[in-house]
Amino acid sequence: MGSDVRVAGDETVYGFSASQDGSSRVCQFLLDCPLFAASTLEDKARSVGLAYIKELKSGEVLFHKGDRAKTLFYLLDGRLALEGEPDKDTLGAGFYGEESVMGMPTYIAGLVASRACTVLVMPRAFIALHSRYAQFYQGIVDHFHRQLSGELVISEPSGSLALARVDNGMLVGWALSLCIPLAVFLGLHSLKSEGLLDLSDNGITYSAILGTCAVMWMFRLLPDYITGLFSILSAVLMGIAAPETAFSGFSSDSFFLAMGILGLSVVIKSSGLSYRLFIALLRIGPARKFWYNLSFFTVGGLLTPFIPTTNGRVTLVANLLPEILTGVPEKIRRAEGPRLKMNLLHGASLLSPFFVSSKSVNFIVLGMLPLQVQESFQWVSWFIAGSAVCGVMLALYLLLNLVMFRNRVSFVVPKSIVRSQQQLLGRLTGQEWSGLLGLAVLLFGLMFSSLHKLDIAWVAMAILFYLMMFGFLGQKQFRASIDWSFLVFLGSLIGMVNVIRETGIHLWLSDQLNFLVVLMDSSPGIFVVVLAISIALVRIVLPINATVIVFATLLIPLASNVSLNPWIIGFLILLFSESFILPYQASYYSLFLELTSSVEVGSQKKIFVFHCAIWLIKLSAVYASIPFWVHLGLLA
Repeated sequence: MGSDVRVAGDETVYGFSASQDGSSRVCQFLLDCPLFAASTLEDKARSVGLAYIKELKSGEVLFHKGDRAKTLFYLLDGRLALEGEPDKDTLGAGFYGEESVMGMPTYIAGLVASRACTVLVMPRAFIALHSRYAQFYQGIVDHFHRQLSGELVISEPSGSLALARVDNGMLVGWALSLCIPLAVFLGLHSLKSEGLLDLSDNGITYSAILGTCAVMWMFRLLPDYITGLFSILSAVLMGIAAPETAFSGFSSDSFFLAMGILGLSVVIKSSGLSYRLFIALLRIGPARKFWYNLSFFTVGGLLTPFIPTTNGRVTLVANLLPEILTGVPEKIRRAEGPRLKMNLLHGASLLSPFFVSSKSVNFIVLGMLPLQVQESFQWVSWFIAGSAVCGVMLALYLLLNLVMFRNRVSFVVPKSIVRSQQQLLGRLTGQEWSGLLGLAVLLFGLMFSSLHKLDIAWVAMAILFYLMMFGFLGQKQFRASIDWSFLVFLGSLIGMVNVIRETGIHLWLSDQLNFLVVLMDSSPGIFVVVLAISIALVRIVLPINATVIVFATLLIPLASNVSLNPWIIGFLILLFSESFILPYQASYYSLFLELTSSVEVGSQKKIFVFHCAIWLIKLSAVYASIPFWVHLGLLA
């Protein structure tokens, strides 16, 4: 459809210069036009060979009404008029033939040159190349709609021509990533030269590398897995550790266990099994808001042992919130929305420390425990040891839920809707059955590992093989849906811990913290408070995974000298590190808010207080569980 499109508020002519040849003008057009700002340079380069310049004489037709809409045009020079209406106002520089982008079969109006014109012609292959970019596609659709509504001037897409803004925080972060390791390296070498430090040269160098990693994690300069990969690759390239040590995480049992569980989680997610579970819970329970909240929490909780990333679980359950609140009166949404939101979020995250398979750092902490302790705290025994904390924490969480979010509004999802949804889902599909079978085998393997004597990592890999062999996990899903960045991060963290041990950094750090040994042994109650507060302060600047690694590296070796089982130290670090108050402190919280942004709920202040109270709940649950740990022999 022809339209007088002035993208920048006037008849801007992109890429037109009489002195340029055709390809140069196409190239300049692609660089200047804001609708192509999101397109990659490679796609722009491909486009130069697809688009071309066409000259029209006065009176020559660009396209007729009813012609097949297979080409998009941009008028660089001259004027156009609607076919059959030459006396009306002519049209200047802009896009024409938007029907070709929108999938319409024909042009709804014809255009003719009212005087000599220069037109950029963009055929179907060009359109297909750029239509996958929302900025291009939506921009063309907006042009079309505005022309139909009579609004001929189209504002520039937000940020399309704006100069890239420099993030001061990023600049500070990159500057510190260079300065901190240098300061660590020179400072430690100075201490060593004065006889005040007993650490090898490799240990000093790797400490500087770890300083860089800490800054990168603190300022979120790079994705976590790239920072982790940097730490072990640097160790190999600088001769600090052998490749067999630095990259040992990629051949560890934890790596293969995570890969198998990730494959199973892909099948669970793609099959819709979690949604079927949610509908079943709504169907069997009473039509009460208490049951809806419990169902939200339960779905996330049941996924926790089998989807080893909190972000993955949040992505899977987040769409349940708008589904149940869309169309609900604003009064109900603001009263009950915050509780539903918190139960959905914490159902997917609160139980992470209690299942060794729920997060990558859980595997790391398990690997840092002494070998004999590792063998004693596999999946089931890990959960049993933390079950008292879990039970007390859930009871207090329920009480907090009832007190903080109490309201008098009535909120009911009609059972007729739930029955219709369940009817549409029909019977379990083959993919859902395969997911259930995989879950059953994994649970059996975890619960009865002492009987079958098989490493659970290879049971998980056998499940993955079965899913791929019978086509429940296709080749495309295997490549695109498994979280490979998570696996790289996991392998890198395990390798990082092994390099720290090989260089002796952990022993040197432990020697500096001997005062904590006395505190652990003589006053474990005080130690718990000190640990919880210390982690809370560090979490202001460091993300969850980095915090866990720092504290586990420092404290787990100390536990071997006291009557406190090292597992308790690792568990407490995981439990308190998982706490957050503000979105930036947990990537999955930020992701959850983004995924549920379409649903506006009540006051954020109440949610802030709720998160602060959860930290106190965890601390109280730990103290209440001390007799249970004494009974198990984990604490003297």
